[in-house]
Amino acid sequence: MKQTQAINEALLVAQQIINLHRHEFIMPEHILLAFFSNEAFRSAVDMCADLDKIENELTEVIIDMENVPEDRPLDPEYSVQFKEMCNHAGQAAIGSGADAIGIHHIVYGIFQLEDSQARHILESNLEVSVPDFLNSLASINEDDSEGQEKWHRYLRPLEVPEIFIGRENETDQALRILCRKNKNNILIIGGSGVGKTAFAKRIHQIISSDKAPKVLKNLNIMELDTNRLISGTQYRGDLEARIDEVMSSIRENGNIIVYVDSLRALGGVSKGDDGMKDIISLLIPYFKSESIRFIISATPEDVKRLQGNDGTALSLFRNIELEEPSDEEAAEIVSMLSGALAQHHKISYAADCFSHAVSMSRRYIQDRCLPDKAIDLLDEAGAYCQMTKHRKVTRSMIDKVLSDICRSDVQASSDDVKDDLFNMEERLKRKIYGQDSAIKTLTEAILMSKAGLLESGKPVGSFLFVGPTGVGKTELSKVLAEQLHIPLHRFDMSEYSEKHAVAKLIGSPAGYVGYDDGGILTDTVRKNPHCVLLLDEIEKAHEDIYNLLLQIMDYAVISDNKGRKVDFRNVVLIMTSNAGARYAHQASVGYERKTNAGAAMAKEVKKVFTPEFLNRLSSLVVFNDMDRKMAGMILDDKIRRLQDRLETRKVKLIIEKEAYEKLLDEGFSTEYGAREIERTLNSRLTPILMREILFGKHKNGFTATIKASEEGYKLES
Repeated sequence: MKQTQAINEALLVAQQIINLHRHEFIMPEHILLAFFSNEAFRSAVDMCADLDKIENELTEVIIDMENVPEDRPLDPEYSVQFKEMCNHAGQAAIGSGADAIGIHHIVYGIFQLEDSQARHILESNLEVSVPDFLNSLASINEDDSEGQEKWHRYLRPLEVPEIFIGRENETDQALRILCRKNKNNILIIGGSGVGKTAFAKRIHQIISSDKAPKVLKNLNIMELDTNRLISGTQYRGDLEARIDEVMSSIRENGNIIVYVDSLRALGGVSKGDDGMKDIISLLIPYFKSESIRFIISATPEDVKRLQGNDGTALSLFRNIELEEPSDEEAAEIVSMLSGALAQHHKISYAADCFSHAVSMSRRYIQDRCLPDKAIDLLDEAGAYCQMTKHRKVTRSMIDKVLSDICRSDVQASSDDVKDDLFNMEERLKRKIYGQDSAIKTLTEAILMSKAGLLESGKPVGSFLFVGPTGVGKTELSKVLAEQLHIPLHRFDMSEYSEKHAVAKLIGSPAGYVGYDDGGILTDTVRKNPHCVLLLDEIEKAHEDIYNLLLQIMDYAVISDNKGRKVDFRNVVLIMTSNAGARYAHQASVGYERKTNAGAAMAKEVKKVFTPEFLNRLSSLVVFNDMDRKMAGMILDDKIRRLQDRLETRKVKLIIEKEAYEKLLDEGFSTEYGAREIERTLNSRLTPILMREILFGKHKNGFTATIKASEEGYKLES
């Protein structure tokens, strides 16, 4: 890490002291004595201690150090204490955000040494506390920039934007606000990546040109470096003094408009025991000043957070809200910026890449706005093209990169998805047995949504799966997600039976524990906007959650605790319910007629859920109860999967008919469904296979024949 000019000068003085006395090691005492050649240091010490006494005691210590004989070459080395002092100083500088090690950092390092004469001399002669002494040293001007005023260090000029399209109305509005006498501060509000900084650069470009209004001519927009402003302000009063110095200088200068790139940066200083305040509260007097104009960028979330704490500052600003550009505008922007990307990666972009990047990023990337997310996508696709030694970025490369970012198969869910949708019903029937009617109802609703025949502004589908346990409700949700090439996110609603459960899903209100963590449901959908959302056992959820679901099913949009909109338009919402399961035994009516247990449960469901809830569903999907035919199909599937696993161990499994029928008899249960079949296999069949594989006489594979016996089952190999 670099040092200030004052440190460099002190090191030269320390070297002269060492050469004069011919010392073998460079000690902390040398550098501390060298600091006394700095007039600012002497003044700071003189206010806190007996200056002459400290200097005299240091001189005596240095004189008493061992000398290197004249007949030996002088090659001083850094002592262990000196190195330790420098390490502590470097850590202090980094911790405070400083870009260079200063005098107060070195002195701080001295105070961290346990057996140091330099530390002892300082501590024994101080008339104030060590923190107050360091605070005094921190105020020393060590600025080494030639010909630059100190306050200029905290400002940097804005660049002219490479390209800027549209925003004419917003631009005119911003210029009018800056021309005002009162409340001439601007708050640019927009989502991350929407172009807030680019908009500020555009304003800077205009007022620097001949098109600027007369009152704004000769003004410059300078960005406030909040990190540098905060750095080094470790003690009480440091930040207030620095802000007062900078703002007073800007006001005297009279030709600077202050730009802050993030409202969050102004509220990021914690309120600790040292009495430090957030920057924004310290700037309020200057917001009220007519002679200083401010332009601050902010996200809607940051604005809401500040309103919740103290809205005084916001009342001094005029808001300009930037909406996300249209696909056409975004495509034009990224195409005009693509030249720099192509030059950097030494590749080219296909003509159709820009509109594709815009549409795909809008569809799959939800945590940022256009055009920034499309630019990032093209940039990463360019890097991918370069690494794979291709010369041109294509649509397929963009899909590949986006698949990695979203962790889902974007390529499979693009244009060729129509082929998958055409055969989806048949593929589902091959995976889920005995539920053809439920599958047909589900697929038809999804296909109608994909075809655009359903009302827009709603989820892809909202379904309530009703049926006895173990008939495939959850399994169908999993298989559906696989067929649509989108992730499945499951929530067990028995965990959300309390009133405060809504806060867990959308986030805690401001002022409550967990506010910064966000909501589980909203964060999941925001990160994965294309997904199957499975809410298991929905009847166990608290009634307040139903109000949330009504909003999702009606408008496909909810707001989290921070005011961020979460889009559910690309979500397949599936809710499962066992409500009325205890009434399934009533399915048998009379002597001849049989009523489906699932249908009996469906009638009961209408008593459990409100009409307004059921009325917003795409479909109420009723699952058949388990019968012997369905159980046989499930058993066949489980056996095939077991055979596949055994083949990896070179074991061939054969189950005789009598043993198969016995397994089916034991596993068939209308009460527990498919889960009982799996339990039967795991408890009756797999143990004897396990023992033969681990402890049997066969080492290189064998054929296992399962037969029925009086005790249960036996294996012959």
